[in-house]
Amino acid sequence: MWIKWVTIHESYGLPRVAQECRRYLERQGIRVRLFSKQTKRAGHIYMLQVPSDQEEQARNWLREFKSSFQ
Repeated sequence: MWIKWVTIHESYGLPRVAQECRRYLERQGIRVRLFSKQTKRAGHIYMLQVPSDQEEQARNWLREFKSSFQ
């Protein structure tokens, strides 16, 4: 069975933020993969991807994670 992955977060430069978001979501029981690609202008783009069936739940957890820093 194929898994359709959906990007829910993108970071540019260093992977620190994407790694923290990934660890947080994994602790909440969400399957996560961190996909990166190199660009000519921004250096690297780090994309946090989750299965499409967990997208809504992951977005809610990610929103809560980001609001804890404000």
